[in-house]
Amino acid sequence: MSKLVAVHFALALSAAAWHAPASAASVLEACKPELATFCAEVTPGHGRISACLYAHEEKLSEACDAATVEMADTLDLFFARIREVGIACGEDIHTHCEGIAIGGGRIMSCLRENVSVVSASCTAIMETMPTPAE
Repeated sequence: MSKLVAVHFALALSAAAWHAPASAASVLEACKPELATFCAEVTPGHGRISACLYAHEEKLSEACDAATVEMADTLDLFFARIREVGIACGEDIHTHCEGIAIGGGRIMSCLRENVSVVSASCTAIMETMPTPAE
């Protein structure tokens, strides 16, 4: 795995708690009838619920369809932002956060804790990123 791919992967895993949970909760709420009807036997995890909804997309209510589209848009934006951080902060992550375990926002926290020594481009992009939900 290239260093840049590893950085993007690490950032995505460490920051996943920022936007997706609210959208996921919206999908679960908006799609309750569909989940009960079409996906009740599906074991959650590894995208199986999303795949089930996708398999039945022509049968989704307007509210469920809108929630899934919003979730997809949120994830697209999230991963675009993570790519921006990876590009701007890749060397800083390698230099200042190399021993940090991936997940739980630890890489992003490391960058924030090292803001006084990270590059100007990394600092600039970090200032535009939301802080993790408490």
